[in-house]
Amino acid sequence: MSPSRSAVTALWVAYAVIGVTHLGAILGDLAVLQRTTQMMLAPVLLAALLTAAPRLTRITTFMAIGLISATAGDSLSQVAPEAVQQISAEFFLLAIICYSVALMPLWRTNRDPLRLALAIPYGAVVIGLFLACADGAGPLLPLVAAYAIALATMAFLSSGGNGMTWTGGTLFLLSSSVLAMTWFLPGASIGYSTVWVMFTYIVGQAMLVGGVIQLLPERRWELQPEEPPVLVIVEG
Repeated sequence: MSPSRSAVTALWVAYAVIGVTHLGAILGDLAVLQRTTQMMLAPVLLAALLTAAPRLTRITTFMAIGLISATAGDSLSQVAPEAVQQISAEFFLLAIICYSVALMPLWRTNRDPLRLALAIPYGAVVIGLFLACADGAGPLLPLVAAYAIALATMAFLSSGGNGMTWTGGTLFLLSSSVLAMTWFLPGASIGYSTVWVMFTYIVGQAMLVGGVIQLLPERRWELQPEEPPVLVIVEG
């Protein structure tokens, strides 16, 4: 296995360990460990993406900017928990827009009729959720509206990549939906909501990045020169 492929594999293993540790920290109410592991998630995915991609293209650049925005949202929300809703929504809105821009060319070239048909209800789900949460959003209503539109768009575009991007976009939509109900829907009670939000977020974002890596025209380890042939002389 080439060094770059080994590095990407190690990063995926690290991401899985960090994700499981984060979920365990939530269940165990270990606040410091929970905050620390949450801030590590997106940077590890960013490292995996940049290690796999031999060069920056429009797709990898916007995916990278999206992951940087997700890192900022995860990190700054821990620094200023009193402003967690606005900070998270702003940075993840930017992340979702960047993911959408990255997914657009993939959607144009890899559209699948079945996935497109299944993606149509996304808009209805987001609109219904927005209407239900509008009263509880208060001054954040314009930001929540923009986030809802961007989220539905990203989830729809993710259906045009491959099965991994589609699953990732769907899980990302589910994660944000549960979070929105927790924050803005009066009387909503979802058992272990934080665990479900972070589980779908962790898996969904990983599937998005993994799907994009799969769809790259070439990966770094595929361009590495093979070892030169060795001349073996056998004496009779």
